[in-house]
Amino acid sequence: MDIQQLSVGFYLQQTLEQAAVQVQSMALDDARTQGDALARLLESAGVFTDPNLGNVVNILA
Repeated sequence: MDIQQLSVGFYLQQTLEQAAVQVQSMALDDARTQGDALARLLESAGVFTDPNLGNVVNILA
């Protein structure tokens, strides 16, 4: 085998692995961000009363 072909092949493989790791990292960051936003939304949700209906409305249901 030619050393030049091996070095180019190794470089391309390394680049593909780095790209895959970067994409996975970005996906995990997005999932964490969405999870944090959902947790804040659920923490802010609560039970309130509707004066027109005269009973308690649970927005989590």
